[in-house]
Amino acid sequence: MKGAIFIALSEMINENYGMDTWFELLDAAGLDGAYTSADTYPDEEALKLVEVTAAKLELSVEQTLRAFGEYLFTFLHASFPMFADSQNTFFDFIKSIENVIHVEVRKVDSEAITPSILVVESDADTALVAYQSERKLCHLAEGLLIGAALHYGIKIKLEQTACMHDGAGECMIKIQQEA
Repeated sequence: MKGAIFIALSEMINENYGMDTWFELLDAAGLDGAYTSADTYPDEEALKLVEVTAAKLELSVEQTLRAFGEYLFTFLHASFPMFADSQNTFFDFIKSIENVIHVEVRKVDSEAITPSILVVESDADTALVAYQSERKLCHLAEGLLIGAALHYGIKIKLEQTACMHDGAGECMIKIQQEA
């Protein structure tokens, strides 16, 4: 996983709980915390940090991943505003993830492992998104979707109708814009 993800998690923890908490989490995970944005680190390190964060905050891993995903959208948008800013609506944006954003990510980093995020159905205020990744970070993807919706000034309701954690080949996330 890219170091930028670790840096974003560090910033989220520092902003909300203080630097001492970040160092406690690193100690609990047995990690040194020396991350650079362009380098790649083992996925297991990120997952261990999420697990110890969840335990420290008395949240589930799923809740922690969603909260981090929401924060991560804002973090990524600050560095790459052109992706969201070039789309008029939230639903246009999510349609651009696979064929625009992930294509650009792989151009910059040929070793990048991006999930497959395809909008399989949509209309003006709903979408059905198929998420597939060997990392099975569908709850992080949900948080990213929530963060994106907030960026566009809308509220959404998410429902997973199928999940890889339950044996499905891909997660199906139903998105409904709330009034």
